[in-house]
Amino acid sequence: MELRSPRMLGKVIDMRHALVTGAILGLTLLAGSAAAQNVDAALARGTLKVCIVEGAPYALKTPRGQWIGHEIDVAERLASDFGLAPEFVSVTYADMMTRLAGRDCDLIAASLAIEPDRLRQAWFTTPYGESDVGVVTTRKDAAALADLDKAGVTIGAVTGTPAADLAKARLPLATIEVFPDLIAAERALDGGAVAGLAYKAPIPRLIAVKAPAKYVVVGGDPLARTADAFAVRKGDTDMLNLLNGWVEARRRDGFLARTDAYWLTTLDWMERLKPRAAPAAAK
Repeated sequence: MELRSPRMLGKVIDMRHALVTGAILGLTLLAGSAAAQNVDAALARGTLKVCIVEGAPYALKTPRGQWIGHEIDVAERLASDFGLAPEFVSVTYADMMTRLAGRDCDLIAASLAIEPDRLRQAWFTTPYGESDVGVVTTRKDAAALADLDKAGVTIGAVTGTPAADLAKARLPLATIEVFPDLIAAERALDGGAVAGLAYKAPIPRLIAVKAPAKYVVVGGDPLARTADAFAVRKGDTDMLNLLNGWVEARRRDGFLARTDAYWLTTLDWMERLKPRAAPAAAK
């Protein structure tokens, strides 16, 4: 067996240490360069690409095809503050992380709840809002969640949302059926395929308001309360820093509170979804 002197061993250790340090430094610089390029690329093209998930009152289209909603207002103000035009990319909860990682957008703005499984897929900013996750049901006798936690009761939820996991945990005796999007879940509720729908506020209340004779929001404590934030690609430090600073500034000047009040506590915005009457023909 070959014996090495302490001096030789010291040189080998120093060399290995230098190689490891160099590799770590190289990766750090590479990640920092890529992060800076994400913000720089947006500034260069003049647009901020924002992934959104369609669904009232967060992102929806008017009869004329214009995007409106809570997240639309937030993204438009964000882009405007940095001299950019917003470019909206419609995604689903199931594919949004893949689309973000694939650089289809610079960030996700979908009142996205900070959840452990999502933290492994993206970086989240400082929360810019909170949401209660509740249940709307056709069962008028459901005064509390316990009234739905029974065998034979089926509750709908949207795949990839915290509500789906929360419903399974809080309603273990009920059957939880997941749907690809909110539209499909609402259709199942309307058609009687499910007895209730678990989703974040204000969707349960909106459904009940539209048909109060048919639906009721389950009272008592919600399934949970979530902290909602922007999501950016892992390693995108420049974008994360930019968004965190923006959230703090817009919270302090009241913009976020005003936006929440309009979209999440009133139904005034529903007037914007009504088709406009055609102008009268000139006589």
